Order: sequence, then C-alpha cells, then structure tokens
Amino acid sequence: MTVDHIDLNLIRVLDALLQDGSVSGAARRLHLSAPAVSRSLGRLRRVLHDPLFVRAGRDLVPTPRAEALRADVNAVMAQIASLVAPPDTIDPATLTRRFTIRADDVVTTVLALPLLSAVSATAPGVDIEFLPEVRDPFLELRSGEVDVAIGVYPDIDPDVMHAELLTDRFVATVRRGHPLTAARLTPKRYANAHHLNVSPRARRVGPIDESLATLGLERRRTITVPSFLVAAHLVATTDMVGNLPRTLAVALADLLHIEAMEVPVAVSSFTLSQHWHQRHTNDAAHAWLRATIADTASSILSSSLEGPEAISHATVDDQTSSLRTLWAAARPGVPAMPPAGFVPAPEM
Repeated sequence: MTVDHIDLNLIRVLDALLQDGSVSGAARRLHLSAPAVSRSLGRLRRVLHDPLFVRAGRDLVPTPRAEALRADVNAVMAQIASLVAPPDTIDPATLTRRFTIRADDVVTTVLALPLLSAVSATAPGVDIEFLPEVRDPFLELRSGEVDVAIGVYPDIDPDVMHAELLTDRFVATVRRGHPLTAARLTPKRYANAHHLNVSPRARRVGPIDESLATLGLERRRTITVPSFLVAAHLVATTDMVGNLPRTLAVALADLLHIEAMEVPVAVSSFTLSQHWHQRHTNDAAHAWLRATIADTASSILSSSLEGPEAISHATVDDQTSSLRTLWAAARPGVPAMPPAGFVPAPEM
C-alpha cells in the first residue's frame, strides 16, 4: 500500500494511543468520540497488519510492532508541528542570504552606501546586489530573480506588493558660482539657460516644458543624456542647468560642488516605492530587508524633502550636515568637505 492510500489522520490516532494507552484517553486528547478512535484503530491494524494494542487485564498494551513505531511516529508529529508553526523571527546577526535590488542610478547613488552600512552593521552575513532599473521588473520579482525593485512604477501587477519610501521633486541644479545664482531665478531666465535634460529614451519634452509653455516660454537649448548621475557630473563642469531629483542634488552637493534652486514653474513631485512579490510578504528575512530599506530611506532621504515654501539656507545647511555626517560615518578617515547650501529661488 502506498502513502496515497493512507489517511494521515491515522498517524495522529496512533500517536495518541501510544501516549495514553487507552481508547478513551486518546479520544479525549483528540477531541473525538471513543467509537471514532476504535474505528481508526481498526483501520490502523488493517494497514499495518498488526494488532498494535492488545488487552492486558483492563489496560491496552502496545505490541512490539507498535513500540518499534513509537520513535518514528514522534518524529513525524514533530515535523508536522514544525511545518504548520508560525515562522520564527530572524536574528539578522546570524542571517546568511543574498538579496538583489533593482533601482536607478539616483536611488543607488543616494541609498546604496547608507543601506550597505546598515546591513553590514546588523547582518554581516547578508550580501546586497544592486542591478540597474528596467521598465518592467515584475517578471523578475515573480520569478525570484529580483527581491525588491525600487522606483516609480505607475502600473503595478496585482500580485506585486509595494510600500512608499519617500516623495521627491526636481530642482534646478548648477555648478557653484553659476551666473543664475547671482539674481532672482525667473521663468524667463530659467528658460533661456542652456539645459541638460535626462531621459533614458531620449525624450526632449517633459512636464517642465509643459509648465513653461503655459507662460509662453520654451527651453531652446537642450542636451539630453540617459542618466541623472551623468547629468550631475556635466552640470558640475559646465554652465548647463540640470533638473535633478533633490535627494541626488543634496547627496552630491559637496562632492561635485553643485548648488540647487527651486524650478520657477510648477513641477509635480513623485513618490518612490519599494516593490516585491506577494509570496515574500511573510518571509521573515525578506521582511527584515524591506524594513531596513524603509528605515534607511526615512532617516537619510526624507529629511531633505520639505516643501518648496519651507526651503531656506538654514534648513538646507542642517540637511546637508546630516548627510555629511552619515557619509563620514560610512567612510571613516575621509575628511568632510565644506557644507554646500542650497540657493532658494525667490517667489515670482
């Protein structure tokens, strides 16, 4: 007889009989009637070709065959209990695992160092692999090739979970000492500047152009590059104006000697989220990773994302100081550069 033809509930009955030594005691343990346990014992005898329990006065005693099964039955019941038990909480200090994260160059530049520092401090056995952003990461999330995708994805598959990390916005970024920082940045002065546009698919027109168009203005001199990180380096060494995410501009201000101003036209903000497949939701190790990403984003990134009306030299100096402290902690022995404040655009 194969296992396909065996009612596994009979194992529970045999275990109870071995523990209690009586049909009535096994029935109480299993919350069944005594006749139901007697019927199960009869089925067990037929399956195992052995009486299993015989009368000895008023008691039932196990046969040698039943005694020989005791250890195996105990092991099976323990494995079943372990199988259906709630997942254990993990100890990051003893966790050994590799996680793969897909993210664009902005997220990787701003988040990777503090995240890796947090992981190495609490979970030295965990490895993190960053891969470049792709347009549709959901197939990889579904297959398990990627654990988390961080980005802005407007159309999310129903089997993909997500959690917001922070809200960011674009700022006009220039090298320190750029002529635009000497006076009020008006829409006209902004439109007439030499612009550096970022688009992986070489799109030359975006929301900023639409806002300028409502004022009868147009960006005439525009160069397009595929990466915000490339744009930041070009801005630092030319007179071009790059529209960069504020988190990136803050993180690179000291390193590249760049400054940022509010774009003098209406620009929508965007929300950055982490995404994962639903099958990982209750995975304790995966949940720890997501919590670590969220904590890192909250403590390092969101502090630099006040509303445009709240931007001031003092606020940005405080934010830059916090970032500089975090980067210094992650790079011991490397002296911090002088703070670089943001230059706010006066009201129009």
